[in-house]
Amino acid sequence: MKPLQFECCFCGQSIERPKTAPLDPCAVVLIGNWQAQESQQLSQQFFCHLECFRGKLSNPSYLSIDEMEPGDQA
Repeated sequence: MKPLQFECCFCGQSIERPKTAPLDPCAVVLIGNWQAQESQQLSQQFFCHLECFRGKLSNPSYLSIDEMEPGDQA
């Protein structure tokens, strides 16, 4: 069976799981109408490289997921 293929929504390149980027692939979940009741919200999931996501932030220090341990929640 062929493994799943992911494409980064920022750079358009495929996402492999190299030893240098153990958190890839990442999923970014967009929730529209966030302040409404859950039944009125819409969501969509995007995949990306962690470094591509970090590069799009106005302040990269907002991202601390690579410092977290499994089971941690931000």
